[in-house]
Amino acid sequence: MAIGEKSERGSGGATLRMLMILGFLVAGCGGGSSSSTPGPSAPAPGLWVPNFFNFDVTAFNARQRAKSGAPDPALRNESAAIDSPEEALFDASGDLWLTNCSDPVIGAGTVMEFTSDQLKNLSKDHAPNPNVTLSDDGSFNIFGCPYGAVFGSDGSLWAANRFSADLVNFTPSQLSAGGVQFPNTKITSDNFGQLEGIQFDSAGTLWVADIFNSQIFGFQAATLAAAEGTTADLTPDIINSSASINGPADVFVDPSGNQWVSNCFGNTVIEFAADDVAASGSPTPIVVLSATSVGASTSLNCPEGIVFDESGNLWVSNAASDNFGSIAEFTPAQIAASGSPVPNIFLDSNSKGTNLNQPALFSFGPSVD
Repeated sequence: MAIGEKSERGSGGATLRMLMILGFLVAGCGGGSSSSTPGPSAPAPGLWVPNFFNFDVTAFNARQRAKSGAPDPALRNESAAIDSPEEALFDASGDLWLTNCSDPVIGAGTVMEFTSDQLKNLSKDHAPNPNVTLSDDGSFNIFGCPYGAVFGSDGSLWAANRFSADLVNFTPSQLSAGGVQFPNTKITSDNFGQLEGIQFDSAGTLWVADIFNSQIFGFQAATLAAAEGTTADLTPDIINSSASINGPADVFVDPSGNQWVSNCFGNTVIEFAADDVAASGSPTPIVVLSATSVGASTSLNCPEGIVFDESGNLWVSNAASDNFGSIAEFTPAQIAASGSPVPNIFLDSNSKGTNLNQPALFSFGPSVD
């Protein structure tokens, strides 16, 4: 497979790209304090991981994610309400929202919230009851294995149902009320197979990974606005059918507008240039990260979640690596070009999978002591 080269491949271009990933490019230089004395640094975020087979969420602190190993989590949410969790994400208040592919009653799945105060108290109460739970009414018209989720700029929540193959949206008031809430907006499409990770870019385009059809779909902001408050059957505005996409589990758009995709079936993580995914087509990725051995394990083995940390490092959750899964971190230099880099940090599952067990779509969130 021929891999296209970046136009910015020189050292100056690589530096520019790294700055764009970190989000340090700003317009103008005005404002701010004239003092050169740095203020207190913010606590390093924790890494919060939903474990599909453990029915829990484990959280790792900055020290634990600073070196390779199989650390025991600093905190663990073992709420009895968690069932086959797929994505952990946080709202503006630091509350944890969790998608569950199933539930113990009808199996349609749920979306639930744990407050920031509950998270702070996990060391004392590691099995709290959710503050809010959104559930299906038994018709499977609301949930059918909710997988990926993302908050819109208006505070509403979008979720991708893998098995019912649709996108559902809940308003802030619906999220506060919980219970059975028919989606404010629901999008179906003949193009959908099985949906997993979703994310907004800075222009308001909603990107969706279809693991069954090996495609990435884009719904532009105007399309979503026109569908608001309805159930709409739509054709995606953008369909990426690149031959390099093989069972995508997650999609992430970095601050430069470039698109990253984790291929569960292909054991790769790939990057597309922003211009190449602005319209439907079959683009060639500009970076392809392939698997390599890491001791007895593998760096990329059914990669699912992809997130960047505050330093521009790429973190990838592997559902099938080694015993029960793993998490790999790659530096900005390692992801600047195609190859099979050995992870800079590799967090492995222990022999019983009590720390990681098929980790899914994870997130950085509140700091962990």
